[in-house]
Amino acid sequence: MPGQPAPGHEALPPELPDDQRPASVEDVKAVRRWAIVAGVWAVAATALAVIALIKPANDEDPETAAAANRSINRLQDRLDDRFEQLEQRVDRLPQSSDLQKLEDRVSRVEDDVQQATGDAKAARDSIGKLQDRVEKVERTQDEQSNSSGGGGTSPDSSGGQPGN
Repeated sequence: MPGQPAPGHEALPPELPDDQRPASVEDVKAVRRWAIVAGVWAVAATALAVIALIKPANDEDPETAAAANRSINRLQDRLDDRFEQLEQRVDRLPQSSDLQKLEDRVSRVEDDVQQATGDAKAARDSIGKLQDRVEKVERTQDEQSNSSGGGGTSPDSSGGQPGN
């Protein structure tokens, strides 16, 4: 039929435009990193703006200017430290290859669990069949014992083997 893939060939989904494609883990991490960087810069800009507003326009006192300069330097050092800490935290985040390895391991474990579940079910079924066969053999032995008269078991038939 036209419009249907040939037997044995599956139709490939059409390629989605970039704006409709789901975000990958790397895309989300990149956005997160840039958000952190933008946040740090926003804090730094805000701090500098506050300092500029507080500092009088025509301050001729050298001690006040030196104190303001020291304050700015301390603030800049604190911001540098915080920015460095954020960079270290981002660098410690797992990489996509680490996540892929973890996903592969979880997938293998799930497969193993599924296999073990199937094996356990097969073992239960086999045990059930064996129990049914044992019960059938016991009934047959009891019937033969009862029909041979006397109802007791002879020493020859007490080994668990059905009598012929």
